[in-house]
Amino acid sequence: MEGLLKYAVVAFVVLFMVLSIYTLIYYPHLSDKFKNTPIFFVAPLLAVLSIANIPRLISKRKFLPAFAFSSLTFALLLIIVAIEVYPQLIYATNDVNHSITIYNAASSDKSLGIMLTIAAIGLPLIAGYTFFVYRAFWGKVKIDETSY
Repeated sequence: MEGLLKYAVVAFVVLFMVLSIYTLIYYPHLSDKFKNTPIFFVAPLLAVLSIANIPRLISKRKFLPAFAFSSLTFALLLIIVAIEVYPQLIYATNDVNHSITIYNAASSDKSLGIMLTIAAIGLPLIAGYTFFVYRAFWGKVKIDETSY
């Protein structure tokens, strides 16, 4: 796997650059927020640094931190996409006014309140059941004359 990582990182970086260039050429409106608010450049910078840190950690055989940085990379890439598309989730090609935004796609306050109530009741029940099952099956299985 360590040998494949070198090729995977190179392929990832090349595909990341190709996709970034494609996006800048064919969807220039997605980079407007980065141009208007330079602080947003922190996310792509951190993504590039975390990508570069993965092979370094693998060469030192620090696999858990490498996995953590791999996860951080994907989280940062999702943050970049969120910055680019906010508030429009889906752009309408015929008329920008027909785009789906976070505002017209959101549920009503009543629906959100009902879901919050269901989650507030259901989450403790699920957590309690999971804890009960975990404790019930804790330990090694003992084979005796009643076992099959």
